[in-house]
Order: sequence, then structure tokens, then C-alpha cells
Amino acid sequence: MENTPAQFPPTIKIGILVFPDFEPLDVWGFIEAFSISRFIGTNYSDSAPYPFQIELISTEEKTCAAHDRPQPVRSYNGPRVTPDWFRDEALEQSFHVLMIPGGQGVRTLMGMETNNTHAFNELIQWVKIMDQLVPIMTSVCTGAAVLARSGVLDGKPAATNHQAFAWVTQYGPKVLWDNVSRWVDAGKYVTSAGVSAGTDMAFHLISRLAGRAVAETAAKAAEYDWHRNPDEPIYYPQQASVPSSR
Repeated sequence: MENTPAQFPPTIKIGILVFPDFEPLDVWGFIEAFSISRFIGTNYSDSAPYPFQIELISTEEKTCAAHDRPQPVRSYNGPRVTPDWFRDEALEQSFHVLMIPGGQGVRTLMGMETNNTHAFNELIQWVKIMDQLVPIMTSVCTGAAVLARSGVLDGKPAATNHQAFAWVTQYGPKVLWDNVSRWVDAGKYVTSAGVSAGTDMAFHLISRLAGRAVAETAAKAAEYDWHRNPDEPIYYPQQASVPSSR
């Protein structure tokens, strides 16, 4: 009897919006969790299919750009990435998850509301349209400010960076903000606290979308200390005070 080839579930497409001065770990920690994931019974070195495909989305619009492909985008104090799609092109892709990261660049995006109102309104409108197209909307860190300002989180529980909590929450007075959890799963909307919390949330999403075994295997392959309980606080050892400047 011939062996029947294994039939795997369809690959799930993950889209990540990138903008100047995004926080590096918000994006790459999230990417690593999904990119290291493999279907059970396959190895890391095996060829596709894989459970997830990750693609980056520029805040540029093709209709307004003077070039054919999105330009490289710098992270905050770190390397650059070259997005796969212009923002308007992303509307035509079959993304299952859209993630908006945080970082200093979010403050620039939100500042456009007063100094570049048209560009800000276009971004918010894009988020609202993507919300109608994508089954899961998610954010890491202060990226929640963009989702909150678009109104998609109104009446729903959400998390954001604990140190920037007061700043982010002003953009979503109708959001049910959680100032304790590392991430909050509200069904369609899944949001995390700051930076490394986004990687914990990513493994949670992998468990939800591809099964707990895939998530556990991926976390082990990454040698990542996955904090599985979002309500369990992380305690840091006491350290001597370090002056911020001399």
C-alpha cells in the first residue's frame, strides 16, 4: 500500500504594519514565534507547507509613491526592513491576522492628527477597512493606540504597554483597558502589553490558530521562556539605582 501524503491545514497569512521607529522586538519577537512554528510531524528544516506566512505592510500607499516597491523602514535605534506590500495593496491580500506594533514611531503616527490630518485620517480609515477584512486584529505595546483611536476596540477589553498606559488610554476612553495582564484575548481583538509581552501573545495566538502542541513545540525550539498565563506578573530582581544621565 502506498503512503498517502500528509494533508495539512491551509497556511495562515499574518500581516504586520511597519512604520519608521517601530520597536524592534515588537515585530521580530512576534515574527520569530510564527516563523519557527511547524506542523506536528514535520521538522524545522523541512520545506513548506508551514503553519504561517508572515508579510510586512508599509504605511506608504502605492497610489502616492514615486517608486514601484515599498521603501525600507527603519526600526527604532535598529536595522531596517523592506515591506512586502504598500498599505493599499494589503487590502487585496488574504490576511487572517493584522498586527500593529508599538514604539516611538506610534507617537509620530498619532501626532499626525494635528499636523497632518489628511494622512492621519487615511491611516485610521485603512485600519477600519482592514477590520472588516481580517478575522483577527492584534497589537503589541503602544500599537493599541492606533486600534483604539480607530474605534474598533470600543466596549472591548484590551491591553497596552504598562509604562505608557496613561498616554495610550487617552485614545480609547470607551475601551475596557486592562492594566495588569500581559495580553488580553477578546476574540477578534487580541492586544498585549509592552515589547516582550507581544511574543508571549504570539505564542498564545499560535496555540489558538494551530493548536497547543504546535505552540509548545515552537516555544521549545526557540528556547523561549513563554509566560503562558497573561495574569501572572513578572517579577524583576532588585537592582541598584542607575542614574539616567551624568
